[in-house]
Amino acid sequence: MIIAYKDIILRDYKEEDIADDIRWMTEEIAWHEWDAPWESEEQLKNFDAKKYYEKAKQKLNKNKDDNEFRWGFEIDTKDGIHIGSVNSYLNDKEYNWKPASEGGCLHTIGIDICESSYWHKGYGTQAFTAFIKYHFSRGIMDIYTETWSGNYPMIALAEKVGFEEYNRVKNSQIVRGNSYDGITFKLNVKKFEEFLSKYEYD
Repeated sequence: MIIAYKDIILRDYKEEDIADDIRWMTEEIAWHEWDAPWESEEQLKNFDAKKYYEKAKQKLNKNKDDNEFRWGFEIDTKDGIHIGSVNSYLNDKEYNWKPASEGGCLHTIGIDICESSYWHKGYGTQAFTAFIKYHFSRGIMDIYTETWSGNYPMIALAEKVGFEEYNRVKNSQIVRGNSYDGITFKLNVKKFEEFLSKYEYD
């Protein structure tokens, strides 16, 4: 499946992406400072490129038809540069992850622009917007996103497209020796539509 929107393309995972994923876990790692950094130190230290490659290859063997719901997409620029991904998952009412097979209450989305040379150029806004629109097209209007209070770029992005703070857990994460809050945002559909009406005509 391919979704073209402004200067980005959302698409399904392909074999060539595996090498990028490995590079984003071994060389181009600045994005880990923002995406759950309390987990990244162990992930980076224990990363096994060979095992990752084998697991990723298995995932590729699962064929999807265009009607199957996508829990995530890779992000390309319109010039075909692979720069990151968007994903979605389910949380229960206590904001804990749940397997999709069990059903869930809170449909939560996230984004990583892993190529740091493409930060602060609007690609994240475009990809997040396109992913929200994809959820709407599948009848999913109740959408959440999560981050931590020190992730200022993600907070700015969420608020820009129409998310509002929904829940805050004080001092729930320690990042580089400092304590931060965990924040859950919920999409205000009216605000998103207002953002979209202006954004798509810029």
